[in-house]
Amino acid sequence: MLNEEKIKVMKMKNVDALVENYSYEEIANALVLKGEKDGYKKITDKTKWREPSMAKYLKGHVAFDKISAGKGSEKYGADAHDTYKGIMAEYKSKAVSDEEVRNLVGKVKNKKGDIYAPLTISGIYNGAYGTKTDWKEAYAKHDHYFGVFHKERCVLIIKPHTEYVMSTLIENDNNRKPGSTTNLNTVKVNLADTSLYELSYKDEEWFLDNK
Repeated sequence: MLNEEKIKVMKMKNVDALVENYSYEEIANALVLKGEKDGYKKITDKTKWREPSMAKYLKGHVAFDKISAGKGSEKYGADAHDTYKGIMAEYKSKAVSDEEVRNLVGKVKNKKGDIYAPLTISGIYNGAYGTKTDWKEAYAKHDHYFGVFHKERCVLIIKPHTEYVMSTLIENDNNRKPGSTTNLNTVKVNLADTSLYELSYKDEEWFLDNK
């Protein structure tokens, strides 16, 4: 019995050390690796931890502690506060598979020197629909950031231009057929088209290792 208690205490100390000494990103990355070891291809899904992980790489950003804020709030449609600019920021994230890494880093695919097609990153905006102006007013005031994660490690963050985000959302909404879903309004950014976004963060070490 004493041995079991000692084991419990040791485990708790290990957990405490993990919480104190490692970031959300490092813990989640370990979770994915363990999941793969145990036979699970994608052990994490819909994880809010990505928001503080992205905020860590964006100067002055503080991620909100709640998933979403209600309509009428200045936080509506946002995930973080940019304390430097004094505005809100909306985060979207994409988890890339091992197969998509070649598109993200631009690997050479043949002896001719051709490279794989650049990756397209999509941001899904649920609730961005209809004639009401609340979502349009909110998203138009926010900055938008799309994060790319591989095995739950944040490797890239881009900042699509707000004008492009808004024009795409409005066009998609105008083309939505009656009775179709009011979710999944999607903004797509091909990394080859640098006119659509600014680069906010890039894990150079990861890109070099995976080139």
